[in-house]
Formats: sequence, structure tokens, C-alpha cells
Amino acid sequence: MAKGQIVKELRKKVALSCRILGNQGVTRGSFGHVSARISGTDKILIKSKGPEEAALEFATERDIITIDLTGKVLEASKGLESPQETEMHLAVYRARPEVMSVIHVHPDWVVLLTACGKPLVPIYAAYNPPSVRLLLEGIPLYPRSVTIINEELGLDFMKVMGDKRACLLRGHGMTTAGKSVEEATLTCLNVFELARMNYLAYAIGDPQPVPERDMQEYRRRWGSGFRKRLEGASSSGEHPDWRYQKELLKKPRLIR
Repeated sequence: MAKGQIVKELRKKVALSCRILGNQGVTRGSFGHVSARISGTDKILIKSKGPEEAALEFATERDIITIDLTGKVLEASKGLESPQETEMHLAVYRARPEVMSVIHVHPDWVVLLTACGKPLVPIYAAYNPPSVRLLLEGIPLYPRSVTIINEELGLDFMKVMGDKRACLLRGHGMTTAGKSVEEATLTCLNVFELARMNYLAYAIGDPQPVPERDMQEYRRRWGSGFRKRLEGASSSGEHPDWRYQKELLKKPRLIR
């Protein structure tokens, strides 16, 4: 595939991720942004902001602009500019060359739990193993509730996020990183579900972690590659959960 076509397809994928996250209620309106590194370059595709922006759930390729690793806008339609928190994305890309996509969103559940000092608890395993795996790997909490608008704050944020796939921000939201747009998106959805279930559990009473014996069993399974064998590779090469989310977008929208 020609380089131009690769970039075109990546732009579509970033817009698709935005629509998936908006459709699932992971973030509302235009609060949040998805980005992707163009392989082999210092260029980044990122969901734009500005007077002509669209909310995430309605994003199209037009809303995805091109910037470089200094934050300079290289390509954008009139009325569109880089997000205020572009520096958060750039801080991750600079520190972690393996990362090809970064997402920042504002899930209600995360904002509320972190604002109230309620930690995420591994209250389930079999219900959703991928999300509890993220928790066992570590989901750090950035203690400040300010927008990451400059390099200094970006470096400060990365001291907390480090090499993790997800990081919560107190009273603010969360940021995820992945080796692809699909991976970063599915990580977002899994943390979102983990936070949603924790919120409901706290509302009922005192959430209890599943037995350590069960956690050890899942660690053993993950170490043996059990989950990967179950998922396998689809004929399209897509992760089944990503394919599922794409199909959901085709369903008629419910009135909210």
C-alpha cells in the first residue's frame, strides 16, 4: 500500500476510534482526543479542536489534523487547530517510541471515583479478564487535575504514567497508550467498564477484591498465552472487540 493510502486509512481509523468512544459514552461532546503516530515519521494525526470541530461521536476524517512532535500544525482545515492538551500526547510519543496511538478522554466514572479518592478494585475476573489484567499490570493515578498544556506538565505526567497502558487523572479523566489505534481504544473501553462497575459496587457497599487464588490462576493463564489462543486471528486481521464496536456504530442511534 502506498504511503499516502496508509496515512488516509490511519486518518479514517482515528476518526472511527473517536466515534466508538463517543457512541459508548466514554466521553461527552468534544471532551477528549485520539491521536496516532504515522509510522516512520515524526508526524502525528490527532482529533482537532476549534470553532469548526465536531463532537467525538460525529468525527470524520476532516476533523483529524496533522502535527509534528513539536506540536506544530502541518495540515488542518479552516477553523480546526490542535487540542489544548496536545502536549500530553506528545509527551507519551517522545518517551515511548513503541507507542503508536494515544487517547485522552473524560469518563464520568473515572472523574467521580478519582475525585472521591476511591481506588479501582479487582472486583471481578471472569466477567471481563482484559480489564482486570490492566488493573493487575498497574493503572497509576496522576494526582493533579489540570490540563496538560506544556512540556513541563507533560514530563510531570509521564513520571506517573511511565510504561503503563493506562493512567487515570484525578477529577479529570484518563489517558491510554497502545501499539495501534485499536489497542489504545480497547484499553479505554476496558478501563471505562472497570471504573463503571467499581462505581456501582461502591454505590451498593464495600467492594471486595476477588480471591487471590483466582488472580493467581489468571496470571498463570496469561503467562501461558491461554487468552491469545482463544482469541486467535480473524480473517480480516482485526481484533474481534474492535470489529464488534464497528458493527455497533451501524445500529440506529437511541435517543438519550
